[in-house]
Amino acid sequence: MKKVLDILTFGLYNRRINKQTLGRKNMADSVNYTADMVASMTEQYEAEPTMATVEALASQFSKPKRSIISKLSNIGIYVPASKGVTKSGVPVVRKEELVAQIQDALEAELPSLTKATKADLETLLGLVAN
Repeated sequence: MKKVLDILTFGLYNRRINKQTLGRKNMADSVNYTADMVASMTEQYEAEPTMATVEALASQFSKPKRSIISKLSNIGIYVPASKGVTKSGVPVVRKEELVAQIQDALEAELPSLTKATKADLETLLGLVAN
């Protein structure tokens, strides 16, 4: 008997919840950016890919900066700002750049070299560059 009542009340609960949600829009149904907005964003950002352009687009379309950056990233045209220097004042060098310099100096392809630590790569680059 208890199982029958549980099944019946569960069905009533679902109907009540579904009745309350009728008429609401699903978030996936709403369009955040129109095709014209995307075309304008693409044109403006490709002309000048800077954070100032992103801020101008955000104010133009009344959207947050992160939303504009996300849309530009989804399109595939967003270029993140490069970091200038580390805390110690040394310019930032990525591991991929160090590996490329080492491979150029040795004239060899070393695919597993990217798994080394950055300190080891810097030491190795110092040895092969001489």
